[in-house]
Amino acid sequence: MVPTDSPTASGAIHAAPLLPAGPQLWTRTRVAVLLIGYLVGLGTMILIKGIYLSPDRYFLILLVPALALGLGKGYIRDFLPLIIGILVYEELRGVAHLLRPDPYYLPHLKFDEFILFGHNGTVVLQNLLWTGHVTWYDQILGLLDRAHFIVPPTLLLLIWLENRPLYYRAMLTIVGASMLGALIFFLYPAAPPWAASQIGLLPEMTKIGYAQADASPISASKSWIESLMLGNPYAAVPSLHTAYSTLVAIFALAWRRRVGYVLCIYPLAMYFTIVYFADHYISDILVGIAVAVFVWWAVGRLIARPGRLHRLAGPFPPPISTARFGSITK
Repeated sequence: MVPTDSPTASGAIHAAPLLPAGPQLWTRTRVAVLLIGYLVGLGTMILIKGIYLSPDRYFLILLVPALALGLGKGYIRDFLPLIIGILVYEELRGVAHLLRPDPYYLPHLKFDEFILFGHNGTVVLQNLLWTGHVTWYDQILGLLDRAHFIVPPTLLLLIWLENRPLYYRAMLTIVGASMLGALIFFLYPAAPPWAASQIGLLPEMTKIGYAQADASPISASKSWIESLMLGNPYAAVPSLHTAYSTLVAIFALAWRRRVGYVLCIYPLAMYFTIVYFADHYISDILVGIAVAVFVWWAVGRLIARPGRLHRLAGPFPPPISTARFGSITK
């Protein structure tokens, strides 16, 4: 049976039968339409705008397979709040830097040196792996780094198609973790390793993400919405790359346990990448994990309590069951 997120008072997930799952729900025709629609949307956006897939652009990319399945109205209803929430977060992140432009350098730097017995993670990794020019593994890790906001909504689309209550909890968690991150950026503006290197607190290091982007044969440009937003060159604590990738694993485990086990590799690879690229300390990662786990738990509690959010617990029929292609019966 298709599992539905029905949070208890502790925020746990329990299965509630709605419609048959498996081949009857995910027919070959529906899977094909979903994949072709996604590839058309992704390819068209890259062809027109380049590889910089901002939240507003990715919303349009995922709209294509939703429209192809005949689910455009429901997709807009449920995904537009997610995209708006992320864009609001990005502006608040810039506001935090505007109000607190001078970051802290030493507390998180010293913490990393303490847990690594006097060493710095970025320095160690760049000494081992950085060759002075972009290699094939730098290209792969650079694409992983750019997938920061591509993987979560892609997974959320699959979850939404089958399990709307779980999608709502995941969506509120992503937005909530982002807002909590923006608040922490204001309360504790923190400089990443590359910034500490620039003022001599750490040895010289390379911003590999920038080097990889410069070496990429595919152009990239910001969307007009993001070009209007305030920037934040630091935004290190917490690491939202960490929070988002951790939540991907959490969401996948709550949706389909076996998929979740596989996707546990994704956050581990992201943690490695952001330290190697000089974007984050290990302490940033630990705070990012704490933010992700706390907000996931808190949202589960809020949805379980009587009130306006409780209606998001469902049950709802899976949107994929009403797709214009395929049938839920043989």
